[in-house]
Amino acid sequence: MRQGADAYARGEYAQALARYEAAVRVSSASALPWLNGGAVWDEAGRPGQAALWYGRAVQLDPLDDEALCALGWAQLRGRDAAEAAATFRRVLQHDPDHAWAKLGLARAELALSRPKQAVTLLTRTPATGPTSNLDALFLGRAYEALGDRSNAIEAYRKGVGSDSYFVEARQALGRLYLRARRFNEAFRQFARALEADPHNPEYAALLAKVQPLLSAEGARREIVRSPLAAAAPSRAFPKGVPVLRIGVGTTPLGRPRARRSVAFSATTDFDLTDVKTGKRLASARADQFWTARLKRVRRRLALEVADESGRVRFLRSEPFLVTPRSRERGLVALNLVGAGQAAAASAEKILRGQVELAVWRRSLRIVNRLDLEDYTHGVVSAEMPIRSPLEALKAQAVTARTHALYIKLVSRRHRKDGYDVCDEQHCQVYAGARAESERSRAVVEATRGIIVTYRGRPAHVIYSSNCGGRTQDGSGLTGWGSVPYWTGISDCPVAEGPPDSPWALRRWLTSSPQAYCAPSNFVHPSHFRWTRTVAWPEFSRRIDRRYRIGRLKRIRTLRRAASGNINALLLEGTRRRVKVDSEMAIRGLPGLGSLRSTLFLFTPELGADGRPEAVTFTGGGWGHAVGMCQSGAMGRAEAGQDFPQIILSYYPGTALGRSDYAAADDALLP
Repeated sequence: MRQGADAYARGEYAQALARYEAAVRVSSASALPWLNGGAVWDEAGRPGQAALWYGRAVQLDPLDDEALCALGWAQLRGRDAAEAAATFRRVLQHDPDHAWAKLGLARAELALSRPKQAVTLLTRTPATGPTSNLDALFLGRAYEALGDRSNAIEAYRKGVGSDSYFVEARQALGRLYLRARRFNEAFRQFARALEADPHNPEYAALLAKVQPLLSAEGARREIVRSPLAAAAPSRAFPKGVPVLRIGVGTTPLGRPRARRSVAFSATTDFDLTDVKTGKRLASARADQFWTARLKRVRRRLALEVADESGRVRFLRSEPFLVTPRSRERGLVALNLVGAGQAAAASAEKILRGQVELAVWRRSLRIVNRLDLEDYTHGVVSAEMPIRSPLEALKAQAVTARTHALYIKLVSRRHRKDGYDVCDEQHCQVYAGARAESERSRAVVEATRGIIVTYRGRPAHVIYSSNCGGRTQDGSGLTGWGSVPYWTGISDCPVAEGPPDSPWALRRWLTSSPQAYCAPSNFVHPSHFRWTRTVAWPEFSRRIDRRYRIGRLKRIRTLRRAASGNINALLLEGTRRRVKVDSEMAIRGLPGLGSLRSTLFLFTPELGADGRPEAVTFTGGGWGHAVGMCQSGAMGRAEAGQDFPQIILSYYPGTALGRSDYAAADDALLP
């Protein structure tokens, strides 16, 4: 059956099924080939055939609840709701709390026009679990079928709360708010949905419809501000510590964002100086917000700089620096929307070091000049919740420091943008001084100067939020390259091999296996296992807008990694076929960011005409799953591992080294 699994991983469904048919002839008493064949038919969008194969497996092993549940879902996807309901009831007789069987039965009851029974089932379902967001979605639909708008709204709110990426629940919630004339709340939901799918004309039209109806309070844009962290001593550019140039306010891809103005100030008196000569251009008092705006001078763009009264102080095309007078207490404040009436401490961004403002192509570029250690202070709690276990935070600090150093010295990915690293996930999230706290500062100081090395040089230590139970090899991702320490590992206390068949993968993703990155006091359930359901016509429209393939007929896997992650897909439309092999492009198929990872199964559901009506994604993890798993680091720390053990587990073959400037004790290193 190994050959069947290999063919499945390549998306060669016919060959995989032929292998499983051959296995059935060899051992007709084994249910496993039938289960694997059923899983292949499921992914191929043939629920009737899947039900036949699962049915044969159930005949051989009537007490296998997972096989029974798979049979029920295949029947439901093939529009045989009555048979599906009977199958799910058999599962619930054995296991009354089986989450997938409860959801399946509730959906069957809805299909049979029995919404009251669906409500009864779904209100007894636990609030968290692998099906929690779909439970909320279909509970909302059941309440809508009963005309109970209030409870429907509450159900959809829970769906959004259980998984903020669940755009489909946002859309349903926004529509109900609109009908209830709760316009401000409707606007917020449609705005968030449009963020996830920026080119969706339906969401844009709904926003345009709602906007004139907003109350004055709801229409006013407010900047969310957080208390300023206590200003810790900032050793400005201490001797020997590398200085970074950090692009501020960048796009999700790390590029300078189109911007025409910025307001700036500092928590102490500050100077504006020429970058090249150091000549002072102007000086200002603490909390005085000045503005820099792009202005065309003849055929060139320049920066027009005005003081707090609006008086223009100078006009220049060359970059200049904003530098607090106090190197230890001074922090630079930025309002990127250009409104600067508040105190510096309540600005959008609070940054240590210096800020460079410059004309960059046709925009205004903002760069924070800062030493590596202070930069690490601004990353740790932006990338990992600060309440996480201490050793996990230390692992994050070491990894963040190393990652920035590698980008600056080796990959130089942003050299054409005029800085070393960006402040977005494209590099890693840098939130400035507001991300600091006593706990984060203690973590960074405890690991001062420690980096991950490979053969004596900074290692390329990428990381992601949650691997879903297993990291994947970087070599399987298109364009990532083969790095010796980007190897897939089990993230379970008792190491397990990767899912070795279609059925094993389905079982893996529809269960909650024991793993370091499993839900805990520190890990949200939707980061480990998640689900999505998208109407096929809408899914087709989204894909056609991007790839111009016409009406989507089917999707097919072309390459699955050993971990189960999909690394290439084929989209077949009425106009043409398109191969998608970018990790971010695959995750973005149903809308930007709406799939947390590429570790997922997709199962089409048929309509009355036999064509796909919807598609359900069942997945695990959050992010690319290469390198350190942040959720796994938390679980390992809870299990008693220290930060060297955590780091070296995720990057086999690397070592921890100490920079020359570090004052860390050698005992910290293995």
